[in-house]
Amino acid sequence: MSARHRSVALLLLACTSGCDDKAQKAPPAATVKNPVTEASLTTVTLSPQAVRRLAIETAPVESLTAQPTRTVGGEVIVPPGLSLIVSAPVAGRVIAPPSGALLPAGARVARGTVLLRLAPLPPDFAQAGRDREVAAARLRQAEAEATRMARLFAERLVSARDNERAQAELATARATADAAAAQLDQVRGGGADARLSTLSVNAPSDGVIRSIHAAPGQTVAAGAPLAEVMRTDRLWVRVPIYAGDASRVRRGVSATVHGLGGPQTGATMTAIPVSAPPSADASAASVDLYYEVQGVTGRLRPGERVGVTVALTGGSTAERGLALPAAALVRDMSGGSWVYERADSVTFIRRRVEVARVVGPLAILAMGPRVGTRVVTSGAAELFGTEFGAGK
Repeated sequence: MSARHRSVALLLLACTSGCDDKAQKAPPAATVKNPVTEASLTTVTLSPQAVRRLAIETAPVESLTAQPTRTVGGEVIVPPGLSLIVSAPVAGRVIAPPSGALLPAGARVARGTVLLRLAPLPPDFAQAGRDREVAAARLRQAEAEATRMARLFAERLVSARDNERAQAELATARATADAAAAQLDQVRGGGADARLSTLSVNAPSDGVIRSIHAAPGQTVAAGAPLAEVMRTDRLWVRVPIYAGDASRVRRGVSATVHGLGGPQTGATMTAIPVSAPPSADASAASVDLYYEVQGVTGRLRPGERVGVTVALTGGSTAERGLALPAAALVRDMSGGSWVYERADSVTFIRRRVEVARVVGPLAILAMGPRVGTRVVTSGAAELFGTEFGAGK
């Protein structure tokens, strides 16, 4: 056999071996029987009567220019000066108010409400007498010194300043002696009345009693703290912002306070920015911004954690995206977001969307149907239940 013939024979043998390998292909590792595409699972067709009974309403997907925002956590605090300490005006013994018992911490009070009463301690007659004698002794010394200085000044042995200082000390000593004498007279004539009189300690403003520092029968000194009343009609929200992003927050623009789940989970409140002493946390690399919420009595509590949505700046301070009513969104058990697109009067197609954020009643989408597509707003939850058999 020539060399040419041998080459042809080897080529035919290789081709035959390759064809046999293809004919004996290994079976697949897994087999899916009756495959169902996602599109075939997301179409719901209702009867015209069901459409009327569900009162289905639709709205178009729009292109919206929205201000970029960011949602962060905040802490509700009492503004400086709105937590007032009530102190004892004089030394005395604590007496319950006319109601018969001290109001407990947490009780809401109006301005002027009697928190407690004080029975001033009876004056000390012996101490008043000693004070009178000391003042009289200092007065005699000041008179003698003033007389001596006047004589030396007349002989030009001391300066006019020394003479004036002596006269001033004499006037001070005389006033002290007069006050001590008046105090002694008051003790002598008003001691019995002082035992019977009481002083009412009232709430300085509307608010909530934060703490009580005294009990009936307790003796307190003048200036001792008795209670603390906290105003709750105006509260601040302290918002820590990462220091690297603090420059992106738009200053002077109101923020939205809401629950930790986001603005769409409940009622929202508008908070206006306020000037406050600068503060920061080095360990968290954050700086603090402060906002004030007014008229929130009973809705927020000091120390409560809340969500705060703040406005950000950008290249054009706004961004464009798809928007649709938040009522059109439904969520599956894995947290995925969907909407129902209306194909015709009785056919609805479930489409997956990606929500970037919620701004008031609108949901801004990062991914979703094209502009102009009509999606179900009223009746979306019912369609979702119909598709997956909820309530059966």
